[in-house]
Amino acid sequence: MSTHYFLALPIEDAQVERIQRDILPFYSYRRTYRPGEFHMTLQFLGALDDDEVEAVKEVTRDVTEVTAPFSLTFAQIDHFGRPDRPRVLTIVPNPSVDLTTLTGTLRRKLSEEIASLDRKPFVPHVTLAKKWDTGTRIPYIPPAFNIEEAIEAVILYRIHPNHTPAYEAVEVFPLQRSEEDTWRSRLKFLT
Repeated sequence: MSTHYFLALPIEDAQVERIQRDILPFYSYRRTYRPGEFHMTLQFLGALDDDEVEAVKEVTRDVTEVTAPFSLTFAQIDHFGRPDRPRVLTIVPNPSVDLTTLTGTLRRKLSEEIASLDRKPFVPHVTLAKKWDTGTRIPYIPPAFNIEEAIEAVILYRIHPNHTPAYEAVEVFPLQRSEEDTWRSRLKFLT
């Protein structure tokens, strides 16, 4: 089995877990995400050889070194799939020029380096649960929330489908900052 990778923004606000806990009783999923797994995928990379991994690291480093930290605001629950049996339950951020610019630049530069790159459109979201189990969704009134998440790094993750946690941080790419802050950020995710 080949190793798959993706680039993502880590989502760490504890309110995400609270929102997930509040709404999951109205759904039926086989896979729910744990707090350490919350992220926003910027680009799914799929199977990469060693040279491609190095190219991804170089491109990501180049983009993040010139991108200032920013914030995202989450205030809406959404889903993919049928409304009565959505295959993926998510929260979505409000529109963000900073996110659009970062993602657009990163994806464009990666596509120049990796011919087989997944070119599906970017749909910003944080997955709370996926893989519908049985039954149908129970109608409910969505809870009001307003989560402000500081975005300070992009992470290259390796996927381990049959392990817990399923995602391993391979490398952290802090957004534009001092050298000391860069090392603090890397240590946070790699330890």
